[in-house]
Amino acid sequence: MNTFQNLLLVIKFGELELSNLTVGLLIGTSVFVFISVGISSFKLIQSAFSPEDQSDE
Repeated sequence: MNTFQNLLLVIKFGELELSNLTVGLLIGTSVFVFISVGISSFKLIQSAFSPEDQSDE
C-alpha cells in the first residue's frame, strides 16, 4: 500500500499540482524525443559525408 501512496504524491509546479506519474511520463517522453532527434540528426549528418552510390541497375 505504501508504494501506491507514493505514486499519488503531488509535485507542486507553480500553481499546478502534478502527480508523480504525470511528471514521470513527461520526463520519459522528453528523453525519448531528445534521443530520437539526436539519432536522426546524427544519421542525417553521417549521410551527408558518406560517398554516394550512383549505380542505376
